[in-house]
Amino acid sequence: MNTYELLVVLVFATALLMQGYRQGNRKFVIVACLLLFAVYGLRDCYSIGNDSSSSYLHQFQRMPDYTWSEIVSVDFNDNIGFGLYFKVASELTNGDYQICISLIAAFVTFSFGWLIYRYSPNPLASILYHLGLLFYLFHFNALKQSIAMAILMFAFGQIVNRRAIRFVVLVLIATQFHFPAIIFLPTYWIAKLKPGRSFLIMLAVMLVLTYLFRNQLLNLMLSMYKEEGRSDTVSMEGIRFLRNKALIMIVIVAAAILFRKPRAEDRVYSILLEFMGLAIVFQTFCGYNNIFERLADYFFQFSVIFIPMVFDKNADREPLFGWRFMSVVDTIAPYLFCGFGVYRFLTTVVRDPTIFPYRFFFQA
Repeated sequence: MNTYELLVVLVFATALLMQGYRQGNRKFVIVACLLLFAVYGLRDCYSIGNDSSSSYLHQFQRMPDYTWSEIVSVDFNDNIGFGLYFKVASELTNGDYQICISLIAAFVTFSFGWLIYRYSPNPLASILYHLGLLFYLFHFNALKQSIAMAILMFAFGQIVNRRAIRFVVLVLIATQFHFPAIIFLPTYWIAKLKPGRSFLIMLAVMLVLTYLFRNQLLNLMLSMYKEEGRSDTVSMEGIRFLRNKALIMIVIVAAAILFRKPRAEDRVYSILLEFMGLAIVFQTFCGYNNIFERLADYFFQFSVIFIPMVFDKNADREPLFGWRFMSVVDTIAPYLFCGFGVYRFLTTVVRDPTIFPYRFFFQA
């Protein structure tokens, strides 16, 4: 049994002992996130993706050569927050890259734990989707975007609570770590749209605009990644499954509409459904260049709480069709989705030489 298989077994065992499928189960979320952190944050970070002079490790090792005023440099482009974090971590840890990465892992895992504790009707399912949709593995190397995505999890809470100023502040902070996070800024106002004709019209407009300005978007994204070195390239190429991902998004949205028709009063669910629509718009252009997947992931990351909502039997749901066998499908579908998640996660890790076989930092 490899480390990743053991992680899945321990998460399942913890869920059985603590009823991890119940909403708001704080103890399970804490223990499960500690397990996720143990693999994510305690891995030997010196052995992965450091063969480029522009890799994160080499950027970190150059921190003592920079003065504080020099942090805004070519190495970090517009990601000033990330450069400042590296400088602070270098000073406080005496140049210990392992601690620097572990702190990022702790923050990203904490944000994920907060999100599923607050909004997921089934924390266990959310964790399995987090693994199966490969966000967990994505965070191993894509440090800048991982931090930005984690910050946007808290920004989502401000959308739900209708706190516009806090939302804008959090999004702007996220852009200091990964500027393309600015794509999330309009979502506060998009969330005010009813999940009906007006939203579909907006999606159509976005699809056209993205097509017309695809070159400009691509150039902006490339400028963010050209300095990130091999580690992010490995993360994109090693775990992506572009041929299947757009299909997965469409299946999720189709299931959502069938099993839980969006309604204005079902606000959180409706907002998340809109996020899935936005993700599909950007994912559509991955055939043009797979960097568009990065934009899609800012929205699609919330699928880990959205999918459990689709099958939440405790919610006031209104299926689109009154099929007699709807209840049977409704019972089987969550197990199929979770099973796919586990299968996808375990079959992906063994094919990626950058993360398999696994090694803890104390095994180095």
